[in-house]
Amino acid sequence: MLGTALEFVYFFSMMLSQMNRITNITKRQIQDLFCHGVEMGVFEKDIQLYHFSGTLTDGEFLERLYDIKSMPSLDSRFDNASGEIWQHTVNNDDYDTDWVFDDERFPLKNGTDEDYLRFLMEILSPEVRIDGEVLTKYIERLKSLLAVDGYELYISSYVSNHPIYTWGLLTEAERISTRFLPFSIRNEAELRKKKLSSISKRKRSAILDLMKEQNEFFLCKTETGYDYWSDCISETFNSIKSFYKPMAFNPDDQYVETDNYEQFIMSCKPQHVFDAIELYPINVNDINLFPARINQILSHSVYKLIDRKMRPCNYIINVGKNIEEKRLKELVEEAHAYIQNGSSDDLQHGLEKIWDAYERAKTLCHKDKKTSIGILIDKLSGGDEQMKENINAIMSHLSWIGNNYQIRHFEKDKLAFPSDHMKVFYFNLCASFLNLCINYIDVEQE
Repeated sequence: MLGTALEFVYFFSMMLSQMNRITNITKRQIQDLFCHGVEMGVFEKDIQLYHFSGTLTDGEFLERLYDIKSMPSLDSRFDNASGEIWQHTVNNDDYDTDWVFDDERFPLKNGTDEDYLRFLMEILSPEVRIDGEVLTKYIERLKSLLAVDGYELYISSYVSNHPIYTWGLLTEAERISTRFLPFSIRNEAELRKKKLSSISKRKRSAILDLMKEQNEFFLCKTETGYDYWSDCISETFNSIKSFYKPMAFNPDDQYVETDNYEQFIMSCKPQHVFDAIELYPINVNDINLFPARINQILSHSVYKLIDRKMRPCNYIINVGKNIEEKRLKELVEEAHAYIQNGSSDDLQHGLEKIWDAYERAKTLCHKDKKTSIGILIDKLSGGDEQMKENINAIMSHLSWIGNNYQIRHFEKDKLAFPSDHMKVFYFNLCASFLNLCINYIDVEQE
């Protein structure tokens, strides 16, 4: 019996260790970062501190993540944590800069990795952060600290030209490597179990044409210091050769070694096309253009080029581009930026934004919301009574979901969605109906 109990404790501890990769050592180093700052000076020591709440007060920042009005106060003069935090970080400002990392009301010391990473991603949210050299230095340090425990921090998308950061797991191969590993190398174990979908000749040709169009000559340096001229395509092929022998299918359907880059792209296995995309040197002026065009070519693929890596993404319905109302357009852009990230927390933010966009769209037809909804339903149904009933049913269902389930991240009193798949489903359902409304209204206004 004792042996069984010990086995249970062992396997339970192993399970927890797999769930939580971020060690207390890493957490202490991150806390030290926000307590002591980073060295910015080149010739003189210049320590710069970045506060975790960015443009917000500590209370405003924490309200985005937690229901601090329901949390107990550590100051007997206040009924809840909200008042206490305001008193000691705004009114008196007598809390240490890193106080939140030690406060056990927040799941930073003893919570899950997701709790901890969610907190860090909020620090880097475009709505919170203060862009500049100090933040850039902090991000570099966070990346290196998290990588030790198997996580990567990367830019998943942009909203109003501001990067949105998210996190992902590094593969075992990446964790033990000291250099960037292309798709097929870092996913070698997974690719043995499951093959990628094929990439058509038409798409391969378009990728090759894009690489030729973007191809540039530049000065390179060997390990011994010798300078030489090269170009993007040559360097891509050289990088591939540093990992494996390039191979391609010949006319007899034999997979053979090749020294021809064009033949390689047109006839290699799909994962090696992804390698070439990732290893292609991007000119700083085309840092956003190249990924955008690659993703356009691979528009129906489950993989997208995001921050140098081909990453799996959710299938998301795009809302119509011709949105004239400024705030509605911003909400839609923010929703798509968040939902593409893939993490559970970003899915929640994306769902919140698309729901807010949908609610705003219902006011487009009249200043009175109820009247506006009636006008919108009439327009969409075209006078068809059965269609009007169907539209009413869809809107009623969306309202019921919004009233009962946690659309906004702070609605802790509502039901949580049972899975991330369900969040994506309701994002797409709301986005699809919103798309119909916007497109129809655009037609009516022309």
